[in-house]
Amino acid sequence: MAPTFKTWLDALKPKPLPVSGLERMRSALGACLGIGFAALISLLISKQFGLSPWLVAPLGASAVLVFAVPASPLAQPWSVVGGNTVSAIIGLICANLIPDPVIAASLAVSFAILAMFASRSLHPPGGAMALLVVLTHTTHPWFALFPAFTNSLLLVAAGIAFNTAAKRNYPHIAAPAAKTEDNSLKRVSAEDITAALAQMDTVIDIAPDDLEKLLALSERHAYQRLMDHIRARDIMTPDPVHVEFGTPLDETWALIRQHDLKLLPVTDKARRVIGVITADDMLRQAGGAPADMRETLKALVKRTPSPYSAKPEVAGQLMSADFRTADHMADVAALVPLFADTGLHHLLVLDDTRRLCGIISASDLMRAVYHVQRDVA
Repeated sequence: MAPTFKTWLDALKPKPLPVSGLERMRSALGACLGIGFAALISLLISKQFGLSPWLVAPLGASAVLVFAVPASPLAQPWSVVGGNTVSAIIGLICANLIPDPVIAASLAVSFAILAMFASRSLHPPGGAMALLVVLTHTTHPWFALFPAFTNSLLLVAAGIAFNTAAKRNYPHIAAPAAKTEDNSLKRVSAEDITAALAQMDTVIDIAPDDLEKLLALSERHAYQRLMDHIRARDIMTPDPVHVEFGTPLDETWALIRQHDLKLLPVTDKARRVIGVITADDMLRQAGGAPADMRETLKALVKRTPSPYSAKPEVAGQLMSADFRTADHMADVAALVPLFADTGLHHLLVLDDTRRLCGIISASDLMRAVYHVQRDVA
């Protein structure tokens, strides 16, 4: 649908910048120090070798990118140094070969963009660099080396030092993808983002890994907004089957098989969770070759008639303390990261007295998410 005149006018209004005051001050301070460092060193070089000019105006625009948006692909070291230098060379060629300043200026910026695309160094101030060379009638080839290349290199060096000290990721290094056992809630992958960017066929000023992170955070906020009325107690399986510490292993195994349980909570007399036990726990304890598993399992769960035993006899002796719990009034949206990011399969739900009242599986959570998305659609 084509935009209306009102939406077109709204697009002309300034957009809010969701950046803290501290980050704004950090950006301004970085630019001050970066330009000061580049200017000081360049001035010393200029006096030593009698060179002029010693500082170029497009460096101010480069400083905005390096210190205010250091994660931008357009602000990376190669983009700054390569983009400014390549553009300076293009400007010098146009200034030397084309006498008409209007034509020279137009072609200089145009060819600078093509050259930056070709060298993978797209950098907006590069267009200003090419234009500056033409407008000042600069024809000496040394301009590309000094001040264009030298200024840019010094600014990048200052940017690396300052951003590292400020704990910023510069040069931008893509964070490794989180490894999870359960990626059922991760619907957009890095490959999907790369394919989408290629389909859009336009320059997006954000690194793909930052875009992936932004999508993940946005999705979580959407879950929070859409599911803020749903609590753990609304989707849990209430009064789950459980055993106590002293429940014999034969009864424990019978419950696991009868109810096809993936996880069996172990509680004390007051129904407080003290551990969990699974079929895998019992099979590992039984040991033996796969062909003998039935017999070894029978031997494990068989009660020892004497008061002394060399093998486990009750659930508490095989239980694991590796379990996660949640309050029955917890927001379901807050539980999504537990399942999505940690590979969690089951979550024990506790009531106000911290006693077991339910259990949530990944399937329960997925059903809740599905129903919310279906209702919204």
